Amino acid sequence: MKDIGESFREKREEFGISKEEAANDMDITLAQLDNLEDGNANAFKDVFFLKELIKKYAKYLNISEEEVMSEYNEFMFNYTSRIPIAEIEKKVSEIKKEEEKEASKRVYSPYTKTNANNKNNSKKLIYIIIGIFVIFLIILVFLLIKNKVDNENFVGFNYLKGETLYESSK
Repeated sequence: MKDIGESFREKREEFGISKEEAANDMDITLAQLDNLEDGNANAFKDVFFLKELIKKYAKYLNISEEEVMSEYNEFMFNYTSRIPIAEIEKKVSEIKKEEEKEASKRVYSPYTKTNANNKNNSKKLIYIIIGIFVIFLIILVFLLIKNKVDNENFVGFNYLKGETLYESSK
C-alpha cells in the first residue's frame, strides 16, 4: 500500500498540484488524502471506500487504474491472508454475543415482528385460503350432484326405483 501512496504523491507533485487542491477537487478531506498517500490503509474503516478512493485518485492523476487496482488487490490479499483463523473465529463469536445481547434488550410489539414471524403468518394465511377453497369445492360438487338428481327425476325416470315417472315441473 505504501508503494501505491508514494506513486500517487510523486505523480501529484509532478503535476504541481497541492494536497489541498487535490483534496478539494476530489471532495475528500485532507486527512484522507494524507493517509492515502502515506499508504495507511488502517485509517480507513471501509475497504470498499478505500478501493473507490484509490480508483478515483488514480483517475484524477491519470494513472492506469488497472495497474493500481492490481497492486491494491495484491496488498489486500497479503494483508487478509495474515489474519489467523482463530482471531477471525473469536471476532465472529464476539459479534454474535453482542447481537444476542441487543436482541434480548429489544422490546417487541406487533408492529416490529421479525421476518420469520411474518413468514409463518403468510403460510397460515395460505393454508386458510386453501381450506376455504376446498370447502367451497365440496359444497359446489354436492350442489351439482343434488341438481343432477333433481333433473333426472324431472325427466320422468327414477333410476333408483327403476320406474318411469310422469311429473311436470312448476
